[in-house]
Amino acid sequence: MHIKVKMTQRKRVWSIGLILVFLSGCSKAGWKVEEAEDFDLYYKPGTYAEAHLDDALKSYTNAMKLVEHVLPAINKTPKVKVYLHEGLKHKGYAKVEKREVHFRYDADFRLTSSHEFLHIFLYELNPHVPIRFEEGYCRIRERKRKRFQGQDHDILYYQLVKFVDPSRWTIEEVFHDNYKDDDDGNIAAAYVVYMMTTLGEPRFWQFYRGLDKRNWRALTERYFGQDLKTVDQGFKAFVQSIPNPPDAFRHKYSAENEHLHK
Repeated sequence: MHIKVKMTQRKRVWSIGLILVFLSGCSKAGWKVEEAEDFDLYYKPGTYAEAHLDDALKSYTNAMKLVEHVLPAINKTPKVKVYLHEGLKHKGYAKVEKREVHFRYDADFRLTSSHEFLHIFLYELNPHVPIRFEEGYCRIRERKRKRFQGQDHDILYYQLVKFVDPSRWTIEEVFHDNYKDDDDGNIAAAYVVYMMTTLGEPRFWQFYRGLDKRNWRALTERYFGQDLKTVDQGFKAFVQSIPNPPDAFRHKYSAENEHLHK
């Protein structure tokens, strides 16, 4: 889950994000800091994070290594600041211009994925990319796990695009500078996978570096060597080939169906 303000236009994130951070008690006062090679880890005294500091350092070190492995380039300085919160409502969000990531990390839930780190380094790679396309890339390696009616299920997150109305399986849905829900993000993620599979990673990153909020149509036709209608048809065929997620993922957790999620 991602902070709601990241699902709006990026320029609104900073002011709203500051309000959310203030409301959640995130100020410089009271934080302890543990320095790692590529990031500084901030946590509050007496929290679950402090009691499991070695585990946290290992998890976020691995997340940073994944980012370094998959992106064509990253700048490690100044170091990213990682803030660990107990009971954080939105579980994770990034403040890219401040090079900060904020995660929920407590006894009940610990978010340790590379997703929020990716937002920082993708923004620095090209700050003009539409946020929905950027979000799509951040999702392509994420997994979603669920226990339902006594069975464990594990899928790639973007497979949930198969639950989206097929009329939305179009590149017109991908290059917006906002997103409002998981459906938006999963459509974009499926398109990123389609692009990387079709073009190859080197040409994908050339496309990414040259992309802005207005040129995606011309850039798409140039890199695919096809008109948009043909590219769209290829994308729809690709989505159809994605394995269907188990129906268990259609059932969102609630107090009424808690007994089914065991």
